[in-house]
Order: sequence, then C-alpha cells, then structure tokens
Amino acid sequence: MNMEQEIIKAATDIATTAANKGIGKLTDLVFSKQILQQKRLETLSTTQDQKDAELIQNGLAEFRDGKFLLIEDQIGNPSSPLGLILAQNHQNQSKNLSKCLSKAYEHLSEKADEEISDEQISETFFNKWMNYGKEVSEEELQDLWGRILGEEITTPSSINYLVLNTFSLMSKKHLEGFIDLLPFICDGNLYCNNALSAEENYSYVPPSILSELIDLNIIKGLHPGDVFFKKELHQVTYGDKSFPSIYVNKTNFIALHLSDNLHEIKPNFFLLTTIGQKLFEIALSNFKIENYFLKLINSFKQLPEFNSIQAFELVSFIDNKWQSKLIIQR
Repeated sequence: MNMEQEIIKAATDIATTAANKGIGKLTDLVFSKQILQQKRLETLSTTQDQKDAELIQNGLAEFRDGKFLLIEDQIGNPSSPLGLILAQNHQNQSKNLSKCLSKAYEHLSEKADEEISDEQISETFFNKWMNYGKEVSEEELQDLWGRILGEEITTPSSINYLVLNTFSLMSKKHLEGFIDLLPFICDGNLYCNNALSAEENYSYVPPSILSELIDLNIIKGLHPGDVFFKKELHQVTYGDKSFPSIYVNKTNFIALHLSDNLHEIKPNFFLLTTIGQKLFEIALSNFKIENYFLKLINSFKQLPEFNSIQAFELVSFIDNKWQSKLIIQR
C-alpha cells in the first residue's frame, strides 16, 4: 500500500466510526489534498511520458516487465538492492504517517464541536506536519504528532513552524524525559529546590537528557544562575476568601491555603521556553487533571518554599463557574 493509500485508509477508517467537527475538518483537509495531488499528476503525466520516451530513444533507459528502468547502474531499478531499500523505506514512511493521522483523528474525536474553530489550518503547516510525521516510528512520538495536528486543527496558528521543527528533532527519550519532569512543571515553570543541583532535583532523568532539552530550546537553562523565584504569587478571590494561587492552564489553578499569613511564598524555578510551554500544554492533555495535580503536589511538598501551605486546592472552571475539584492536605 503506498503513502496516498495509507492516508486515505486512515481517513476513511476513522471518518466512518466517528463524526464531529474536528474529524470533519481533518477529513476534508486530507481528501482535498488527495484531489489536488491527483489533478497535478494528471497534468504532469503527458509531459513525463514524453521525457521517458526520449530516454528510451537515446538508449539511457528501457521499459521491461512493466517497469521503467534507467540503464546506467540500474538507478531506479526497484529490484536492485538500492531499489528494495528505497521501497521498504517508502512503505515504512507510509505506515508512520498513517498512524500519526489515526492518532490525530482519535484525539479530535474526543473534542466537542464548540471547541473546534471554523477556520481551516494552513496547507503549509499540514505539508510540514506530514513531512515530519512520516519519519516518526515510535508509538509515543506518533501520539505526540497526532496531538500536535489535533491542537492546530482545534485552534489554527496555535503552533508555529519553529515549535513544529523543534518537536521533529525530539527523540522518544527526550519526550519520556520531559514527561518525567511534568510533576515539577506548572505555570510555565520547572519548580526546584535551589539548594540542590538540577541533577539532584530531577535525579530520575538522565543528565544527558536534561542537557539535550536545553539544546532543543525547551528549557532555558539548569545552572544555579538560571534559578528564578516568584516575588509574589497572584491573589485570587475564591468564595469569600483570597488565596495566593498558581496558574495551571486556562481552566485550572491551584489555591494555596496558608497555615498563617506571616510567611511569604517565594518558590524557586527554572524557566521553560515558549516551545517548552507548548510541549507542556500538549503533554498535559494526555493526563486527567486530577492525576497531574496529585503528582504535582507530591513534588511541591518536597520543596521548602511550600512548608507553610496547609492545603492545596485544585480549582477548575466547570459549567461556566469556578469550582473546587480536589483538596490535598499537607
């Protein structure tokens, strides 16, 4: 099965089992691209036939066993060792792209129609996404690429080309390392104990992976001089009280219940780049917010700056109002 057939199969399989606005947008995009490609092939076909005939007339090629073959070194011969390698590589790319598309359909099928923008995504973005996606063979990265396309279809122009290019450079180990850091990430920051080195704070992530996440411009830096602290936490009024808070995303924040009002909370952290923040946003969508919150608070409890916190409360925007979702006592 060639790449075009794999793409259409992925589109057809999901489109027949799920139908919502997000699925419709992606299906339209895939089939529209296929129609344009077919028209282009029909236009170029006659010209290519003429060029092939000229090569045969000049003794540079031959047509044998239903195949067009270049004579010199059998370049392009599908039965030659090089031809077999190229054919296998093309087949693998087709399967990779099909799996990435299937993941995109899967994630879009979980979104309500009102979440999906009416605007179609850029064809340039889709072309770049496909070019990168066909090289992705690990399931974890295929899921990431599915979420990337789903995010862009939901909100066009939310992922720029620099972010897309950076994600294409990530290995499975980079993604796993970043996910291992999620329990320390919130509000665009990677929280830490400034009395410890980065390697001690995040001992479960190999130092080489930490360094490469900096090289990928996902984390700004992890040296002692890269540590920042919050001079003052944002105060939110929730119920009839005001609490210092930490933002998670547009629908969730953490209200901090102090044991007394005498202690200032000035947590320390390393900075994520805008690329790292987008990766966090996409990675977080793979977890239930309650599970993420539990792991985050377990990490916060290890940091001395949070010693004066009596309780951590997850507040979520539900049914058009802010509501308490989960409270963890110290």
